[in-house]
Amino acid sequence: MTVSAQYLLAALRETLKVRNISYAQLSEYCSVPVSSLKRQFHNPSLGIDKITFYASYLDTDLVKLSELANRIQQRDIKAISPNNNAIFAKHPYLYDFIYLLTSLGWSVEDIQTHFTLSEQSIIHYLRALEMMGYVETIEKTRVKLNPQKRFITEENSPLDKLFVARFKTSQDRHQQRPAICMARIKLTDEQIRKMEGQLYEQLVNFHTQNQQNPDATLKNVMLSFVPGEAIRLSDTLPEVDGELLREVLRLQGAQA
Repeated sequence: MTVSAQYLLAALRETLKVRNISYAQLSEYCSVPVSSLKRQFHNPSLGIDKITFYASYLDTDLVKLSELANRIQQRDIKAISPNNNAIFAKHPYLYDFIYLLTSLGWSVEDIQTHFTLSEQSIIHYLRALEMMGYVETIEKTRVKLNPQKRFITEENSPLDKLFVARFKTSQDRHQQRPAICMARIKLTDEQIRKMEGQLYEQLVNFHTQNQQNPDATLKNVMLSFVPGEAIRLSDTLPEVDGELLREVLRLQGAQA
């Protein structure tokens, strides 16, 4: 399960509490033993189909659960500390290492093999991340991850600026026409914030719903609002002479 799906499970438990329904009552409603209910409601591998099944008995649905899950997640999330932010920005490979471990589910051995790292380097990586509070070393390269550590960065922090720059570079590598490209649209700051919030929530909902969908693929999404300057296709209006007219005439003839 991704972080969003884990919080979806938390939303299911909170809905049970808000509805003032006990596990025993829910057991009666859906004919599932109480012991199984409690185990499944705390099982990080519980599938979307099961969550949807229980949601129906709690008078809710996946969309409402997703919205609640997002609110719970926002309450619980803490940004990367200023010190760790500065360390990651200066040594971004440390960030990549812990991101591979936590978000992408790589093992230490996978990372070592893929990047052909020595065992000493691996030990140094893990020790640094332990000092930053991300892992607890059990034995040499065997570690326990800290589930409370997130990858949320403060806006305009050194790490945030580095991430945005790298994200833009990644986007530019794909020669795909933007889905939406509009110039000089009148919008208020409040309207922009509303659009950003609605799009963000919808994307999170889709991501959650698609955890078990084999047709869904991972996408990077970038939405930007910049000052509405007039879009010009040249840097200036240069001096021209009769050669321009001859060139126009030649090109018109070529198209005839």
